[in-house]
Amino acid sequence: MANTDFSRLPVYAEAEVVVCGGGTAGAFAAIAAANEGRSVLLVEQFGTLGGTATAGLTTPLMHTHIDGNPHSSYIYPLLQQKLLAMDAANPEGNRFDPLLLGVALEQMCVESGVKLLYHTFIPEVVTENGRISAVVIANKAGLSLVKGKIFIDATGDGDVSVRAGAAYNKGNPETGKNQPMSLRYIIDNVDFAALNGFFREQIEKTGVDRNAYANPNGLDMYADCCKSNPPVTLTAVFEEAVANGDLIPEDYLYWQAFGLPGRKGSVAFNCPEFFDRVDGTNPEDLTLAQVNGKKAVVRQLAFYKKYFKGFEDAYIAEIAAMVGIRESREIVTDYVLTAEDILCKRKFPDMFCQCNYPIDIHGAVLQNRYLVDEPVDSKPWYDIPFGCLQVKDVENLLVCGRCMGTDFIAEASSRIQIVARSSGEAAGIGAALSLRDGVSVHQVDGAAVREIMVARGAEYAK
Repeated sequence: MANTDFSRLPVYAEAEVVVCGGGTAGAFAAIAAANEGRSVLLVEQFGTLGGTATAGLTTPLMHTHIDGNPHSSYIYPLLQQKLLAMDAANPEGNRFDPLLLGVALEQMCVESGVKLLYHTFIPEVVTENGRISAVVIANKAGLSLVKGKIFIDATGDGDVSVRAGAAYNKGNPETGKNQPMSLRYIIDNVDFAALNGFFREQIEKTGVDRNAYANPNGLDMYADCCKSNPPVTLTAVFEEAVANGDLIPEDYLYWQAFGLPGRKGSVAFNCPEFFDRVDGTNPEDLTLAQVNGKKAVVRQLAFYKKYFKGFEDAYIAEIAAMVGIRESREIVTDYVLTAEDILCKRKFPDMFCQCNYPIDIHGAVLQNRYLVDEPVDSKPWYDIPFGCLQVKDVENLLVCGRCMGTDFIAEASSRIQIVARSSGEAAGIGAALSLRDGVSVHQVDGAAVREIMVARGAEYAK
């Protein structure tokens, strides 16, 4: 629709900063830009903020694998305070209640002065001479325009960037295929004491004590079983269920379960996972993930009831409204982070975030490579530069979240929520600096962005 005339559409709203997508990165971007005194409108397709973390039920936060786990964010500790007050996070800050995370982010946006627009999609972008003048929005009121000065693409899939003409990469360069997708779910009313007793029985039976734990307090548990891993405590149980026809082999390829803060007897599952038809920008693939995922969730609950103790009275509490996408498009930006950058633990003067998370590539065989190569200095992490947020050839567009400028390998490490949050925060501040100084987003100094983050309370490894 590049040549379509949208001039006759009504203008719904205008703002200095328009954030497109209210997921983990977008919410942080909106809050950060508003905190710098800018008018901000955030457009979101669901009725909650947090995206993958909330509508997608993706919990917990992964660790950066840096000592002290610095979050490279000043908004994070403020969010953590809200979650703790709601009994929706653990003190360590890595586990949270997905439902209440959305509530907390919404409260922070409102308190910062962000205008929210839920249940709204962005089907097209209006560009003039290399700049975005407006985005087309679609909702129950029909089609209209949102005008802005700076736009932030926090859609996760780079939708706004692509429709503005930006180049992108997509999928494994060796196969062209994206990483697998998941449809997560939560089961309630699990008896953790009985479950832990079952785990102990399996440990004694198999002699394998690995990755199966449930605290009888009903709030803390972890278990996994992935066929590509060395045997774990539950491997024999899964193999038996597959042999008996109670599970299919795909159920066994990747399975993880976590406890939830504040929800006694609740278990969040990082599965089922899908290995074919995994294009997160293809609505048919997304539909298949929902349909097949719900079948798998029902099948897996029946498995727990038959093979596990503690699930006798358990029930499905939530199935994610949003398919969990690990990787789709990576937008071409002024600097594209590479596998070499993360393996060499490269540092950048315009750094906004630090990370050392493994290269985590899912598939029928899980590839999880820890970043053990020798760094170029004595600091065992890599930096992510602000250049990864500056969309190439578009004057007033920044991108944040998992679709920022990386290659396929680098994205497999940098796609964690801590990085997404930091990238949104940096994009929001960068947009504000662009407006303050009257310059293109490409002229914003990432070091200046980081200085503001630090001044407001962001912590980094030294």
